[in-house]
Amino acid sequence: MLLSEMTSPEIAALPRDIVVLIPVASCEQHSLHLPVWTDSFIGQDVARRVHEKIPGDVLVLPVQWLGYSQHHSRYPGTVSAVSATHLDLMLDMVDSMVRHGFRKILLQNSHGGNGAGIQVLLQRLMEKYQRDEAEFYTRWAWAGGDTLNSIRTLSNGSGHAGETETAMMLSIRPDLVRTDELDADGEKDGMRVPGVASYHRFDQRTAHGGVGDPRPATAEMGEKLLEASAAEVAEGVLAIRKLKPFG
Repeated sequence: MLLSEMTSPEIAALPRDIVVLIPVASCEQHSLHLPVWTDSFIGQDVARRVHEKIPGDVLVLPVQWLGYSQHHSRYPGTVSAVSATHLDLMLDMVDSMVRHGFRKILLQNSHGGNGAGIQVLLQRLMEKYQRDEAEFYTRWAWAGGDTLNSIRTLSNGSGHAGETETAMMLSIRPDLVRTDELDADGEKDGMRVPGVASYHRFDQRTAHGGVGDPRPATAEMGEKLLEASAAEVAEGVLAIRKLKPFG
């Protein structure tokens, strides 16, 4: 089910154990060759494929495109929330569905920068819903690493705007991929101290905002990656729906 295409009475008639899938993404720079909407394109496409595979088990919301992208903020075109705003946006989306009686919520994340906020979100939801009104889950929009590595050619070339995202975009919107601008990029030397965590902007870390090598990407590879990802998300949705309520 696609919430955006349904009427309010149709949504009201849905079983409340259907899994609500909320794609969470971003609008941010993706190196020299990909559009700023890349994470949202990918999240939307995977969620659409999940809907097509198991329409009776999932209610897909429109993509939450305003993500946490402050580490990309020096690049024009990046539109980012600060942490508190991003958390409130996700809380309000989830709370809206819980108030309508839906009990199983899955956030599908297609942007790495959202990860920390989603973990805090799960803590906040646990604190807020003390009476077992609903259950909350999160997962990455892509398939697992072993599955992806069986399809792509460079396991270490698939970071931000690398092989994986480029291949997916060649499948989704090839007209938006600047194939004449494909160039490998990665973290600059001297950015890490072993055993010590840090957080850097992408203009500090990279030459032009990418991590990985997009050059081996093809549309055929992208189609396989998207299908494999949707299959894993759909499998997760079905497993969540089978779970018995905690309360």
